[in-house]
Amino acid sequence: MVEKVFKLMKEYKIFLLEGRLGVGKTTMVKKIAKKLKIKEEISSPTFVIWQKYDFIFNQKKYYLNHIDLYRINIEDILKVGLEKELKRKNNYFFIEWGEKIKDFLISKNKRFIEIIFTKNKNRRKYLLKLN
Repeated sequence: MVEKVFKLMKEYKIFLLEGRLGVGKTTMVKKIAKKLKIKEEISSPTFVIWQKYDFIFNQKKYYLNHIDLYRINIEDILKVGLEKELKRKNNYFFIEWGEKIKDFLISKNKRFIEIIFTKNKNRRKYLLKLN
């Protein structure tokens, strides 16, 4: 799945990660960060809400924004500048509990991918929905 998401990053900048606690949302972001050669340790942004990591690709600087909306609502994340950051071309977003922001993104004509995580016993499944 990580390879597929990595390839989709050529065309999409916003990835909504949906699924219950413990299904692998943060783990996927860690794997993407590793693929991007981000050296910082990636951790769940549950308490800090928004973490930003820089990386270089084709000699240009980009940012991986890892956001967790579990504890907050869309109005709160907009107050800290999300709408402005969404307009910047060098930003990628991986948003946990992304279903909370989906309607906002649609209203702003933003393209995004939903990654829906499920887990049965010890097996994880992923569903990609292109929007």
